[in-house]
Amino acid sequence: MLTLKGLKAFTSGSAAVSSTAKAVSHADFSLSAANLALALAATVTAHTDAVVFTYDGSTPTATHGHVVPASSTVVVEGNGNIQNLKFIRQTTDATVSVTLEV
Repeated sequence: MLTLKGLKAFTSGSAAVSSTAKAVSHADFSLSAANLALALAATVTAHTDAVVFTYDGSTPTATHGHVVPASSTVVVEGNGNIQNLKFIRQTTDATVSVTLEV
């Protein structure tokens, strides 16, 4: 298993992100509520194009939130932040992967 800051990856999922915001709890990510409840950190990778994400409960737009450029990765820490993750494409549809760590 990948170890990140002393944490261990235990599950991951991917989803296509388009012009409508998609929460990490969306079925497309295939991350169960039980697994999301355990996560202490989440590694987020934008694969095919840039995505915008929020973790404060607000809904991201192309101009509101944090940008993850294509082929880039960010780590979101804190269970509440992870459970509030939402994604939207910045310009064109993109694939996002999320790996949960404990």
